[in-house]
Amino acid sequence: MKSYVYATSRCFALVLFLTALVAQKSFSQQFLTTIDGWNAYVHLPADYDRTSMQYPLICFIPGTGECGTSAAKLLTYGPSKFIAEGSTMTFTVNGKTETPIVISLQPVALWPNAATLNRKLDSIMARYRVDRQRVHVTGLSMGGWSWDNFVDNYSPAYTSRITSIVSLSAPEPDNTVSNMRFYALGGGTAWFFEGNQDLRGNDKIRDTMNAYVQGSARYTLYAGGHCCWNTFYNPSWTENGESIYTWMLKQRKTLISGPLPPEADAGDDFGSPIILSTFGLRGYGNDPNGLPVTFSWSKVAGPAGGAVATPNVLQTSVTGLSFGTYRYELKVSNTLGLVARDTITIDNGNVVLPVVLVDFTAKQAPNKTVELHWQTNAEIGNAGFILEKSTDGQLFSELCQLAGKGSSTVGAKYNFIDLLPQPGLNMYRLKMLDGDRTFSYSKIVTVQAKASNSIGVIAAYANDNSFHIKTMSYQDEDYNLTIVDAAGKKLYSSVTKIAAGIHTFSKPFNLPRGIYYLNLRSQTKNISKAFIRE
Repeated sequence: MKSYVYATSRCFALVLFLTALVAQKSFSQQFLTTIDGWNAYVHLPADYDRTSMQYPLICFIPGTGECGTSAAKLLTYGPSKFIAEGSTMTFTVNGKTETPIVISLQPVALWPNAATLNRKLDSIMARYRVDRQRVHVTGLSMGGWSWDNFVDNYSPAYTSRITSIVSLSAPEPDNTVSNMRFYALGGGTAWFFEGNQDLRGNDKIRDTMNAYVQGSARYTLYAGGHCCWNTFYNPSWTENGESIYTWMLKQRKTLISGPLPPEADAGDDFGSPIILSTFGLRGYGNDPNGLPVTFSWSKVAGPAGGAVATPNVLQTSVTGLSFGTYRYELKVSNTLGLVARDTITIDNGNVVLPVVLVDFTAKQAPNKTVELHWQTNAEIGNAGFILEKSTDGQLFSELCQLAGKGSSTVGAKYNFIDLLPQPGLNMYRLKMLDGDRTFSYSKIVTVQAKASNSIGVIAAYANDNSFHIKTMSYQDEDYNLTIVDAAGKKLYSSVTKIAAGIHTFSKPFNLPRGIYYLNLRSQTKNISKAFIRE
């Protein structure tokens, strides 16, 4: 009898022990595996083995520093780091508890292309019960680029596969920012992050998506450079009460009911001031029912030439173009026989642009000033340039104005010296002015500048009864201002307070025509500049 009790007790204890092991295994801890040849940390919800339900997916790709075959690097940044530290990835969303599948993928090589990522998603869908209406992806730097690039119009099947993207510090996708509109039109959403010292154009992607589908994209600009990612991957971080995880889990793609016609977009109309011999067609086609589609490009108007190289693919080219206006049609057909059409117009050599900018550069000189140079190869009615500067990429201030050449078929070269670059990141752009008061902006060029003087004289000039000085200063400070003539004779002297920022101030003093030297001296600084009274 005693022996029987002992055996029963042992069995009961064993059951409790095994139950505890099962509970521990299902308690949302991640495990290391491989997915289509890549290392992957996989976190399944605590009740995954006890249900047959489908779960939302959050799939993470790291930056270049975490690529390769060392799986431990996957725990450096991103959601898997916090799961390893004890997070159960359990969130309250719209009053309901949500526990997503979380998978961190480690690319073996840098900058994986869209087709490679699609194979990884195929493998994930085959292994795990993923709710295909709730496929969320995220990444930092290269990882963010990977997902942005995935939906950037390489294939409608890729673009329509993703529900939401959280992209941190990512470069612009290869297939142009404008193509991100197709992701928004397909029901996709995105949240972009970048540092104010590491601007990568993510605000342009936000603006592009929101222009086509209002509210499809949001943007966070944080203080810092190419860094700080675990701040945002920490489940406790929120912006206006929203973490990146709760935001993703609120996104869901709408189910399509009933056969709808396919979608076709041949791209934006294009004009060139020069005659192009070839032109790339970058169309978009999709079927909202999920049916297979076929594509067909055809020339519908224009001069001779301009044959379509491969008519049955979305991205192709036309060759043999000459001067004139061409129109091409994209036809998208699904297996039900429903058809969508769209056209693109190419004005080849017909467009007159006020300025064709071929070069714009900035570099710091040995004297710690920044030299800016730009060149045009044609100017038609060019009223001039306004050079603007910023240190945060948001607020630009005017540095100078330069007159243009008016009209010229050979172009011109221009330059300017920023006497007082800010220590750290300096950003410059050109506002190019047309004679009809319209304008356009150049690209932004940047310089990582070392510390320089804390004051500079941008310009000095004189006219009847007064002279004028334009300064740039980091701080308010008093200076002894003197003006001497070419012979060294002192003509003017006063104590002058110069305010921080860019300012022009005037002094009532009549200078005859000639060459003069301006000097500003404080206890620690001594600045001189020559000028001419004409």
